[in-house]
Amino acid sequence: MDLLVARLIDGLNNGVIYGFLALALVCVYRSTKHLNLAQGEMAMFCAFIAYAATQAGVPVVFAIVIAIAAGVIMGGVVERVLVRPLGHDADYSILLVTIGLFLALNATAGIIWGGEPLAFPTVFSSGAEDYIGVLGSRVRYQQLLLAVLLAAVLAAILALFKYTKLGLAMRTATSNPESAALLGIRVNRINALGWMMAAAVGGLLGPLVAPGTTLTTYMMFTFLIYAAAAATLGGFDSPGGAVLAGLIIGVLESLIGGYVSFVGSDLKLAVALVLLLIVLMVRPSGLFGSRRVERV
Repeated sequence: MDLLVARLIDGLNNGVIYGFLALALVCVYRSTKHLNLAQGEMAMFCAFIAYAATQAGVPVVFAIVIAIAAGVIMGGVVERVLVRPLGHDADYSILLVTIGLFLALNATAGIIWGGEPLAFPTVFSSGAEDYIGVLGSRVRYQQLLLAVLLAAVLAAILALFKYTKLGLAMRTATSNPESAALLGIRVNRINALGWMMAAAVGGLLGPLVAPGTTLTTYMMFTFLIYAAAAATLGGFDSPGGAVLAGLIIGVLESLIGGYVSFVGSDLKLAVALVLLLIVLMVRPSGLFGSRRVERV
């Protein structure tokens, strides 16, 4: 039983990270209908910026705030310089641009900070006694902080989309950009806001994940695969569904990797890929995503 609880907690901890990054993917998609494959690398680059701030003597909490601000600026610049000139309907071109951005950010971070793993400080003390006991297992304060922040960010995004005029404008601009423009909605600004929101979420996530994984240029790559699977499973237009799917994938990955001998730790990634394939075949819109209806 203790082993089962430990694996469930490990799965939930990983699922929080998957859900966090999936939420960033959903922010871009729900605002622009585009998939940002560089989302993980943007979070990684923000983590390096936070690391540079800590090395300059800035407290880690303020360094994370700097990373979030850097993410907002980065998201706005990417949308204005790389995405907007391609137009609203250039889905494949924008997808290729995000792949190029992925490679560029990874290479740039390697040139500036090198390829060796770096130690990133935690917000809370990470000593041997710094944890909360749960049924014989340990939950670190940093992990608990990440879960609380995920819940807070998700609640804020849901409230934005559901209860504010800005959220209504974002939904209108996404569903029909031409009609939204006729109504006086500045579609380009709405699109930029979606990219900035997503990059801010990544800027928050990167520095919080770095202490547990060590700070490297490839720290977010595997997380991005799981996050894409979570967003697909939950629905790219459903923030809550993406987060819930991230938790589900994290728990399934931990349990299957722990109890199915031929999977083990080496093939855990296959769990997410198989789920992704099944969902794409059975329900492409995801478990909680809305079906797209077109008049022909």
